[in-house]
Amino acid sequence: MAALCVAARGLAPVGRTTGSLATVTDARDRPDGADQLLPLDVVSVGDRSIVPDLHRPVAAVVRDGGVERWLTWPSAPLPEGAVDEAEAWPTDDGVWVVYRSDGIDDVTRTAVHLDPDRVGAAVDLGDRRVVAADPGGLWLADPRDASAWMATIDGDEDGDDTDDVEDLDPVDPSDLPWAEADPFWPDPADWTEPDDDDEDDEDPDGLDEGRAPEDDMHDTHDTDDPGDTGSTVMTAYQWSIGFSDDPEADDPRSAPPADPGPPSPTPPTDLVRITPDGTRTTIRVDHLVEDVTIEGDRMTLRFHRTGPDRLPDAYGSWDVVYRPREVVVDVSGGLPETIATDAFDSVPVEEPVEYDADAADDERERASEELEARRGPFVGRLDLDGVAGSRWNRRELDVAARERATAELVDEFTHLADPLVGWSRGVDGPRRFRSDYRDVDVEVEGEWPATEVVVSFEHSAVPFLRLRRRYRVFDDTGRPVDHGYVTVYLEEDVATRHIRPRSAAVDGVLDI
Repeated sequence: MAALCVAARGLAPVGRTTGSLATVTDARDRPDGADQLLPLDVVSVGDRSIVPDLHRPVAAVVRDGGVERWLTWPSAPLPEGAVDEAEAWPTDDGVWVVYRSDGIDDVTRTAVHLDPDRVGAAVDLGDRRVVAADPGGLWLADPRDASAWMATIDGDEDGDDTDDVEDLDPVDPSDLPWAEADPFWPDPADWTEPDDDDEDDEDPDGLDEGRAPEDDMHDTHDTDDPGDTGSTVMTAYQWSIGFSDDPEADDPRSAPPADPGPPSPTPPTDLVRITPDGTRTTIRVDHLVEDVTIEGDRMTLRFHRTGPDRLPDAYGSWDVVYRPREVVVDVSGGLPETIATDAFDSVPVEEPVEYDADAADDERERASEELEARRGPFVGRLDLDGVAGSRWNRRELDVAARERATAELVDEFTHLADPLVGWSRGVDGPRRFRSDYRDVDVEVEGEWPATEVVVSFEHSAVPFLRLRRRYRVFDDTGRPVDHGYVTVYLEEDVATRHIRPRSAAVDGVLDI
C-alpha cells in the first residue's frame, strides 16, 4: 500500500497564483519556484475536502480552513510512459485519482483511491477505460469504441491493394532533378521586418474572417501568376488527391453511395469493478459496455449491441449513428459473474438527431468554470515544504534504455533539411523539392532524467532568424515522454506562426 504521511499545517497566505493549471505537467511549470500544491480538483466528503495535486503524489485534507492531514503515495504504480493527464473521479466517500499516459498506439492508466483518512488501493488499470466511479469502486470497461464494429463500405477494408494502384519502386532523391523554387529567404533589400502587432494580426490558419476553409481550398491554385506550376509536394504525412482534369468526366461524388450493409455485433467484453481496498470483480457481458450506474439494488448498464449504422446524408456522404441501449439488472444478491443483455428487456437511449456544437462548447465552458471555481480558493495556499513523500519515486531505467529513448527523439529531427520527393501537374516523373528547413542542428543536453533534445534551424517561413526548441526526453520520474508526430506539430507551429514574436529573439535566435 502507498505510504501515508499525516501532519498538521495551516494555510499559507493568499496572494500568489500559478496561472493556468490545465497545462501543468511537471515541476518546471511553477513560475516562482514555490513548492505549493497545484489542485487537480476539490472533492468534498462531509465537512472535509480532499485536494489532490495535479501531478504529484500528495493531497491535502482540509477542514475549517486548515490542513487536517497530508496524504501521500510516492510508491504507487504509474504508467510506463510519462503521465499526460490526471483525472479526478469523485465518489460520496472519497476520490479516485487516475493517471493516464497516451502513446501513438496505446493508452495506459493507473489509479489511487483517497478518502479523508487514508490512501487506499493503488492499482494498475492497463489499457482499461474508466467509465464510472461510485462508493463501491472504480468501474472499468473495454477500451474500444463501438465504431470498431461499424459497417464497412467498399474501399474501407485494409488489405492488399496492389491490384488497385500502380507499383511504386523506391526512389533515391539524389537521382532526381530539382524542382524550381523561390529563394529560401527574400532579398533583405526588399524585405520589411514585421512588428509584433503585424504578426498578431496575421490569420494563423490562412483564413480571412468570414471565409470558410473550403473556400481557401478551392482557391489554392486559382491564381493569375504565370509562374505557378500547381506543384504538389507529398511527404510521409501529406497526400493530395485529384479526381480528373477532364471537365466532361463524371464527378465521382454524384454516384449513388454503396450500401454499407448492417454493422457487426459487438463481442463479449469484461466489466471490472475495483473496490477502494483493491478487490477486483469481473463481470462478463455479452456486448460492449459504455457506462454503468448502481442505485440501491439496481444496476443500469448502457451498452452497444452492434457498431453504429452508416446512413447516407444529403451531401453524398455518410452519417454515423450510434444506437446505445440500457438494461436494468437486479444486484440485490451481489454482482453477477455474467450478464446476458440479450436476455433482458432493454430500451434504446435517445440521442440528439444532430450534434449541437454550440451546446457542446457551452457545456465544456461551464464545466471548466465550475472546476476553476472549486480549485481557485486553494491555488497558491497549500505549502508542500517539509511534506514527506510528496515526490514520486524515480523509476529505475538502465543506461541502454535511456540512450535508446534519447536517440529515438534525436532521429526525429536529423532529417528535417532533407529534400522531399513530389509530383507536379504537367511534369513527368517525381522531382526533388527543397525542404523548408535548413542548417538543422540537434544537440543533447542535461543528465537523466532532465535530459533535453535541443533542435535549432532556419525556416523559410521565418526570414533572418534561427529558431530553437527544447524537448524533455523524460519526465521528472524518469519515464520517457511520448513525442508522437513531433515534427508535424513543429511544422504546424512554425508555418501558422504559433510561436513567440520576433522581438523575443536574442542574438538572432528565437526560442519557440
